[in-house]
Amino acid sequence: MGKRRRAPRRGKQTDVENATGSPFAPASSDDEPAAWARLAPYLAFLFLAALYLATLQPSVAGGDSGELTAAALTGGVPHPSGYPLFALLARLFAELPLGHSPIWRVNLLSALSMAAAAGMVCAVVQSWTRNPAAGLMAAALFGTSPVVWLNATSAEVFGLNAMFVGLAFLLWSRVERTLSRREVFALLFASGLAMCNHHTFVFVGAPLVLRSLWIARRNLGASGVALALGFGLCGLLPYLYLMPASASAAVVSWGDQSTIDGLVALVLRRDYGTFSMGRPTAERVFVAEGTFFPTLWHMWGQAFPRLLWVGPPLALAGLYLGMKSRPTRKAASLLLFVFCFYGLTYCSLSNLSISRPLYLSILGRFCIESDLLLAIASGFGVAALLPRLGARGPALRPWLRLLPVSAGAVFAVGVAVHAGVANGRNNTVFRDFLTTAFASLPPNAIVISVGDEVTNSAFYFHEVEKLRPDVIHLGRTYLAAPWYTARQRRLARDLYLPEGGYGEHGWNIKQLLDGNPNRSVIVIGHLDDWDQSWTDGYKLAAYGLVHALVRASEFPTYEEWAQLDRKAMDSYDLVPALRAPEESWENALAQRVLGTQVGRAYLCLVYSSEGGDAPEPARNALRLLEDVVAKAGGDERLGIAGWPGMRKLDIGPGVWKDLGIAYEILSRREGRYDPRIAVAYEKFVEQADADDPDLPAVRKILEQTRAAGARAR
Repeated sequence: MGKRRRAPRRGKQTDVENATGSPFAPASSDDEPAAWARLAPYLAFLFLAALYLATLQPSVAGGDSGELTAAALTGGVPHPSGYPLFALLARLFAELPLGHSPIWRVNLLSALSMAAAAGMVCAVVQSWTRNPAAGLMAAALFGTSPVVWLNATSAEVFGLNAMFVGLAFLLWSRVERTLSRREVFALLFASGLAMCNHHTFVFVGAPLVLRSLWIARRNLGASGVALALGFGLCGLLPYLYLMPASASAAVVSWGDQSTIDGLVALVLRRDYGTFSMGRPTAERVFVAEGTFFPTLWHMWGQAFPRLLWVGPPLALAGLYLGMKSRPTRKAASLLLFVFCFYGLTYCSLSNLSISRPLYLSILGRFCIESDLLLAIASGFGVAALLPRLGARGPALRPWLRLLPVSAGAVFAVGVAVHAGVANGRNNTVFRDFLTTAFASLPPNAIVISVGDEVTNSAFYFHEVEKLRPDVIHLGRTYLAAPWYTARQRRLARDLYLPEGGYGEHGWNIKQLLDGNPNRSVIVIGHLDDWDQSWTDGYKLAAYGLVHALVRASEFPTYEEWAQLDRKAMDSYDLVPALRAPEESWENALAQRVLGTQVGRAYLCLVYSSEGGDAPEPARNALRLLEDVVAKAGGDERLGIAGWPGMRKLDIGPGVWKDLGIAYEILSRREGRYDPRIAVAYEKFVEQADADDPDLPAVRKILEQTRAAGARAR
């Protein structure tokens, strides 16, 4: 007999690695209660569901929330890619006997979906590390991320998307261990459903599906693979809902899906550009050259503050140590691949400009999947690092038993740091704006809303909550599409809309005015600069929160206008919208309202000029303009104090020019305004473009003012 070979000697590992050589065992696995391990994902779900419910928005949020909900609840088709799964679930949730409004119940759908995603993050981490506390910490980092939290409290598709990403990872984890046919079938079916909600799931789901089919190929066989693909196709069946929905009488419904070609066009987002976020436009919201590096920085670089600065370092440690250990090598390697594949692929397709803070808010929603993957990796990091600390410092071992408490601390810190941005409990900005604006509309008016922040919310309030059912609401962006105007003509028989779409190569606003002589036409927002057709026979009267196109012969007197303006504003308060984060839809709405206020002040100056520099309209203009300056941070030289808690805003040169005019008119009766004329005009000169037609006249006034001051001295 030969000599027996001695097994290679292994280094000390009892405190660092488990029996299989993994560095991910709990620090005190022998004492860990089995019940605790089983309950951890449910605890993560319950804690975050409670947080989201406590901070749930009571009404419509900005962005697509209103349009998605209105289309779903009225049986229409949301914007591309149609989101049929969200639409069906939203209709289900809207019927629940909970809350005070349909939108609150649809907001609840997002809250529960995002909380479920966090629970699955915990379950995935726990399934690989056997450390429930690490899973809870990962769930806390993910669930309190501001972009996650914001999208968990409003009606959006991103909560469902995150839930399916978490579910796909959980099912793949089970396939990796058991090679079970049933888990493969479940993964394929869930992936099909996920694609009925949001297309970006494919960047996560495709690698997991391919990996699962490969490793379980022997158990599946050819028939099993075919059956799995069949389950995937069954998951896509909700898309068929869009065809009858398109044929419905819903006002809010995108395109025409009565044909297969129409359905495919919607699913592939042909109107937006299938392989980009949107088609480049003159306004450069979407740009032809793409925005790869800015998008990548926002997704990965800004993940540090979103995940409390500890998430990304823990994730790097978790991926590195996970790939060094045989039992976790597959999980860490695939997680790293999916993270890079999602981030780099999405950023290469992104062409959303980041020139405005609002666009960062839009971009942030697509960081949720990335943050979820980082959170899972950070859970790996926690599970790997803490046992190593215990092995190297015996005095630390008792403290490692407090790891569940540390997960609670991460949750508390995340809530404290991000609540100011993400808490939507008292957010009624869009409801307050729309109810005030619609209350000021004359009977049977045609109201055209401009901008997503107004149009989508108006869709919900007008079509679901039946706000002012006597008026006809039209979305400006949609008016350019012939399918939209055709639908409006079919549903509103007494509405005249020209054939085709509104635009420079289509019909203009005067045709709408002339074709509906018995209806007032009101605009919420600003008309397109190219369309000046209304100047032939009509005038624009800004009052309250809207602009009315009025026949020149029926234009109101100043007294009539002032009474209408006061009544239209009622008790509307702009301050909550202005105090919202700079990148929010609420703040974008506030900027629009300030612009309308400047327009009201300009109209007062016109009334004053037409009345021989009448003082009363000028005083009203001055009140409105100084209020704009105060809400924009104030001005020390003019003695205008800024409102508390307001950020400094760039209000443009026109405000300063109009202020100078108001000061000039009033200085003829009250000398105290004399010093302010030059200050206001100097600010206009500093900010005005070199080709501004008013610049020479203002410079001349400044020279005269300075000369008069020199003579007085």
